[in-house]
Amino acid sequence: MSDQSKLHEKALAQLVCAIVAIEFGVPSAGLISRTKGPAHMSFARQVAMYLMHVVFQIRIAKVSRAFTRDPSTASYACQLIENERDDPLFDQKLQKLEEFLNSALILKTIKGGV
Repeated sequence: MSDQSKLHEKALAQLVCAIVAIEFGVPSAGLISRTKGPAHMSFARQVAMYLMHVVFQIRIAKVSRAFTRDPSTASYACQLIENERDDPLFDQKLQKLEEFLNSALILKTIKGGV
């Protein structure tokens, strides 16, 4: 993997973490921390991993690397969050986050990035 590709993935992870941290009221640094942290932090991290995988179509192995987690952990997080979307309120929250991240990606593409 090239250094530029790694930087791109890191930037996407930071973007997702910043947005999820605001939405869930947790520090963004805690989402990439090597320690598990309290339950609300773990759940926010699972949401961030899910969004990075779904919105930016980043493979699970790369998502896990960005969050310093095992690939099985990232895969479990994505499955868990997908199942949580059965809750209409939670699904609405995720749709809002997905739309925001997609808008950021479109803006970056228009300005000549990504």
